[in-house]
Amino acid sequence: MTSPAYRIPADYPPDQVPPQPARPAGPQAQAVVEAQEFEVGAVEPALAAFIAAVLAYSRGSGHLMGSPFTVAQKVGYYAAVAGILRAIAARSLEHQRAWNGRRAAEELWTGQDAGIAAGEAAGLRTLSQAARVIARKARQDEAAGGSPGISLPGEPYDPTAPDTAQTYSDPGQIALPVVQSTRHAAQLGAASEAGWTRKTWVDMHDTRVRASHAFLGSPKYEFHTVPILEPFETIDGNKLWYPGDTSAPVHEWIRCRCWLKLSR
Repeated sequence: MTSPAYRIPADYPPDQVPPQPARPAGPQAQAVVEAQEFEVGAVEPALAAFIAAVLAYSRGSGHLMGSPFTVAQKVGYYAAVAGILRAIAARSLEHQRAWNGRRAAEELWTGQDAGIAAGEAAGLRTLSQAARVIARKARQDEAAGGSPGISLPGEPYDPTAPDTAQTYSDPGQIALPVVQSTRHAAQLGAASEAGWTRKTWVDMHDTRVRASHAFLGSPKYEFHTVPILEPFETIDGNKLWYPGDTSAPVHEWIRCRCWLKLSR
């Protein structure tokens, strides 16, 4: 059961981290931050092409249906994103091998292909969800007489405004979820294929961590480390296979910076 020290009072602000001992992030966390920042920068050009394809498709078509791969092929962004998703997945496995030592690194090679396939599939799933949102909002903008992906009639362009069309057509809004889901699905897929058995949730140990993820990141919480084929479960009952898992409610994965530790 959850430790009493880590129960949230009924009136505790949900967007704040519950009181807990200070925990240094450590060099591995810094390496994760640097890797994520690199991947976000690397994927943004491909995401610009992805958004352009979705906006063009939305002008003459109905709702986007089918599997993530089907949507990517139908809209025409698969060629633009497939290579970069596989590259992100491959680099994430290199990082995982470097962190886990020589013997573990050799074991992870056996799951290399499965990991890259899992990472690409997760990235495509995240993009297909984004594509549906972009296409729907673009149709709404056009119906209102605006220019899809730019602004509504009479509205000045404001890239920071949360409710304008530009927000959903900004690659920077999509990049981190794509990177997170691709990286962690790849690592999880490779480790599972190699016969590893456990996974541990690690948060960034700062005041930006959402409360539910601070619990998952605490060794005192029962779902801090779980079997590799079982999901983590937040204090609200939401289940995530890894940080950035877009099958969970959006408030659990949007802007998430947490990461996984995998073990045999």
